[in-house]
Amino acid sequence: MPIHETEAIVLRQYPLADSDRIVVFITREFGKMRAVARGAKKPKSRLAGHLEPLNHVQLEFFSREGRELGYIRQAETIHSYLGMGPSLNQIYVFTYFAELTNELIQDNQPNDALFRLLLASLRAGEKQFVLEPLVRYFEIWCLKISGLLPNYDYCSYCGKYVKDEGFFAWMRDGQARCTACAQGRGFKMGAQAADALQAIIKLPPSRFGRLPLDTNAACEIERLTQGLIGLHLEKQLKSYRMVKDTLKRQSQQ
Repeated sequence: MPIHETEAIVLRQYPLADSDRIVVFITREFGKMRAVARGAKKPKSRLAGHLEPLNHVQLEFFSREGRELGYIRQAETIHSYLGMGPSLNQIYVFTYFAELTNELIQDNQPNDALFRLLLASLRAGEKQFVLEPLVRYFEIWCLKISGLLPNYDYCSYCGKYVKDEGFFAWMRDGQARCTACAQGRGFKMGAQAADALQAIIKLPPSRFGRLPLDTNAACEIERLTQGLIGLHLEKQLKSYRMVKDTLKRQSQQ
């Protein structure tokens, strides 16, 4: 039974039996994994404090081919994103990042890009007060990495380049239409929203998260990302309801 040593970010955990926990985590090399942390519910467990959600850890675990669950042998915290006095806004946003990652990533499939996105977004969010640009950034890149973001550069009907002037997004068929071809149908993405989408693709989260995001553009991007996420998952994530409320309060301050 091979022993693996890797960096991981804990996405969630839940109880198993009287003293054990099942821990769900994302790694660079193995994608999303589930493993049992034996005795992690005991007060004196050496593992318990290291396996809290949103902890970035160095992990040793072993797994057997064909088995759904591995077993965690050792864990050491590199950084705890919920353990250093985060604001309530950060807690809600980070929890949403973890839930969205957990829903989109496939089990046991390497996904270095999504691991790096999550880690970079947590680092950026730890240092920033205004979080809506970062939330939109994270959603767009999650969709892009997962192959769920259509190409909105050109009108799907006439071929016109539309990102400079905005476009209409046709959600279910993944098309972009210019104003003339859309005939008022689809999600309207104005020029500022289109500019923001281009900036998201070009910039790291730490830079885009510090840029001002026009209110209308933010609403349009939210409608797009939540529409695409809902279309794929066929539900709205529970954690997003809290994020939406906290972003609304933040915008009113």
